[in-house]
Amino acid sequence: MRKTTIELHIISAILCVGLVFMTLDVSTAYSAEAKWIKVSNIHSFFQSYGSEPEEAFILEQQAGMRWPAFYAIQDCQAARGMWIGLTNYTDVVANNKVYSHKVVHCGPRPRTEIEENEFMPVTFKLVGRMAHSDVYVDGEPATPLVYDDIVEEYDPSMGADRMLYTKVNTEVGITFTKKIYAFSQQYNDNYFIYDFTFKNTGICSKADATGAIQTHQQTLQDVYFHWQYRNAVSKEGNVEGAVIDYVGDPGWGTPRSMRWGIHCMNHVIGIDPVNPSMAGKLFTGVTDMGGDKLDDDGNTIRAFYSWGGRHSGVSYDNIGSPNYQGYKADGRMGASQFIGVATIHADKSVSDKSDDPYQPAMTRKIESNDKATLTNTQWDEDRMTEEYQGWMSSGHPTKTQAEEVGAGFADQTAGVGGGGFSQAIAFGPYTMAPGDSIHIVMAEGIAGISREKNLSIGRNWYSVVKDKKTVNVTLADGTMKSISSETDANNYKDAWVYTAEDSLIQTYRRAISLYKNGLSLGDETPPDPPSTFEVESQGNRIYLKWTTNAETHPRFEGYKIYRALGAEDSTYYLIGDLNKSDGNLAAEFSDFTAVRGQSYYYYVVSYDNGSTNTISPGYPLHSSPFYTRTNKAAFLRKPPADDMSEIRIVPNPYNIRNRNLQYSGEYNKIMFLNLPVECKIRIFTERGDLIYTINHYGSGDNRWDLITSSRQIVVSGVYIATFETPDGKVAYQKFVIIR
Repeated sequence: MRKTTIELHIISAILCVGLVFMTLDVSTAYSAEAKWIKVSNIHSFFQSYGSEPEEAFILEQQAGMRWPAFYAIQDCQAARGMWIGLTNYTDVVANNKVYSHKVVHCGPRPRTEIEENEFMPVTFKLVGRMAHSDVYVDGEPATPLVYDDIVEEYDPSMGADRMLYTKVNTEVGITFTKKIYAFSQQYNDNYFIYDFTFKNTGICSKADATGAIQTHQQTLQDVYFHWQYRNAVSKEGNVEGAVIDYVGDPGWGTPRSMRWGIHCMNHVIGIDPVNPSMAGKLFTGVTDMGGDKLDDDGNTIRAFYSWGGRHSGVSYDNIGSPNYQGYKADGRMGASQFIGVATIHADKSVSDKSDDPYQPAMTRKIESNDKATLTNTQWDEDRMTEEYQGWMSSGHPTKTQAEEVGAGFADQTAGVGGGGFSQAIAFGPYTMAPGDSIHIVMAEGIAGISREKNLSIGRNWYSVVKDKKTVNVTLADGTMKSISSETDANNYKDAWVYTAEDSLIQTYRRAISLYKNGLSLGDETPPDPPSTFEVESQGNRIYLKWTTNAETHPRFEGYKIYRALGAEDSTYYLIGDLNKSDGNLAAEFSDFTAVRGQSYYYYVVSYDNGSTNTISPGYPLHSSPFYTRTNKAAFLRKPPADDMSEIRIVPNPYNIRNRNLQYSGEYNKIMFLNLPVECKIRIFTERGDLIYTINHYGSGDNRWDLITSSRQIVVSGVYIATFETPDGKVAYQKFVIIR
């Protein structure tokens, strides 16, 4: 995978702390376990406390909610917070002190030792419908799921691919369970469903040294369940130096502050009981690109969503975050996603389990750097009163944050410290006697235009705005138009970005429908992926083979093979279709089109005949690519050479200006060709400093990514490579690097 200088520094730091991020099932600095869900097209981590505060992973501040997950740094999550508040609470942990307002917290800022006594994890386990695939490249494990999909329990009858189960006690005596469901079928792979049950168990402390815990038996009054979402769409387009295609280059030139969501726009739709006309209300300054805001049963969807708004710090229209002034600027958009949360169900009361259409009861913006978000405490009564009255129980604003900004610049009203705004929602108030419970279900999803459209639309926009050309385009409504003015180009680009609103509403509809269907896809469940997928680099081909377990599916049709060039986190292209209809069904494939010196990544999906697809009738339903996608390169292997005088270094010289003409997608790479079967390759500077060593064995080729043993990118200069075989034969060659 290609890395920026920033990312290489991060990798170096990660290596220094050992296997913390490899297992991802260990305690962080805040003593929380974290687990990933990575089997669908949305990847995110979750913590055992039930929420994901800022800097949950110290070096991965904005690591969660990655979509589309095929590509690097698509993170849209900066921080999450979850609070529970109530009134007139007798706190047995605090010597029966009575609090007029009591709030316990998890996030949105990092947890503290005090805060760990507010949310206390009990159970944290990942349940799978089936195991992830075993994937190998040249005999070595080649899937990140080895580390990121640690399933403790299997349930073949489960409708979802994965269910992450969390159980947490809180200091106010409410125990909650959180079930996170993830689906990998291609029409339901961009959201998670969160199923919460809150119960007044009375358990309000950890066990002490004797094993005793504190409990209460009291009715909890005016209970609110509150969430905060600090979104930042998305890192690829909003971080200086984050253009992963071009290592060491200055990025897209967007203000660094944009990475924290300073220009985040937040809008809410739903029904306000005080102002019913709010139902389905659209945000100001944006054309509604599609349809109503109703679910499949005709009910108003209750949701919020966030996207990247306008920023006054750039000289161009930054909607979608086009690459306007970075290296190899071409207009490609890097932050065109919409992300948000829809309410699927909220109990009316502990005795009425029907859905309350007026929940959530609070939908306010929160300044992301407000003092109440910086550190949390359950002992400051004035602070908790402010949190409860000012936020949790404060109802709905007259305007959403997006409506307040309108077509203006979001960063100019960015609040305290210029941190932008988070969106908050709260459910309540509920009265909960001992043993009472409340059930709340939500879906969090991301949607947007495709990678290909991000590129083509961005390029068209760039051609008009930067190159002053006239371009024929297809508008978001499907009509054709010739555009030549900056205004027309901006309207064209922005309208396409805003179609993500309707795509996200459609995502909500599917999540709501799936929940109402018992979280089962039924006949729309695709075939399982092959349980084993193996890739073998050979001399004249790259050979792929896999197991046939998917063929037991009642509507199984065949397999499709996809390949990416140069990096695993890039676009994959179909290179093979083996199916029953064509009579070429097989569980193996030979890639004879591979070119020597290039690196290739693969995945295979199994698919059905499309006969049960109700969304796109006739179109096949397929298994998730992420089960079999390889993260190790395969490449043609030339047999080793006997004559060391035949060794070649390619390219020589290496010139950074020509890197696009060298190894596609691998911009810091040279190859050593015609090597003996076994040798030690040592790389020295011209003055004789050893900077890297490679122990080579096997084929006649090996690669070097122009990185020293201390993980630094090498600078311009003359270098010397020595080649020494076990029997003492030595050869050397000089090569040049020009940066």
